[in-house]
Amino acid sequence: MAAHNNIQTGLMGTYDANDTYFTADGKTAYGFGATTLFTVAYDNDMVSVQQDPQGTATASENNKTGGTFTVTLNQMSPFNAVLDALANERRKGGFSVDACDGSRHYVAMHCYIKKKPDGGAANEAGERVWTVNALNIVENSVL
Repeated sequence: MAAHNNIQTGLMGTYDANDTYFTADGKTAYGFGATTLFTVAYDNDMVSVQQDPQGTATASENNKTGGTFTVTLNQMSPFNAVLDALANERRKGGFSVDACDGSRHYVAMHCYIKKKPDGGAANEAGERVWTVNALNIVENSVL
């Protein structure tokens, strides 16, 4: 078996959660959940393919770049109030999101709170998961 620790397979980089951020309407979030800060997922595939029974195919490019940010905060985080105010405001045109996960930078200018988080009480402080719809996400690598 060949050695796998070489220039192509060695250390790729060092992840540091302090190099990540999530901002909404120009305000930087803090007080995240125990293990997750945020996730981002695109709502649509980039291409769809149709193929007839004889194997002839057509690829259709999809130009929809909308997505969903899911932000996980500790229930005691003051940033819950920021997102709550944005949800209650229901601003025409939405608000901006600027986020970085350590390897990708995401920007969306028209975002809306899709759903306020579920609540509850327990033995320890829980998490509040906010769902933010973004109409168009622009992303680029920061590596």
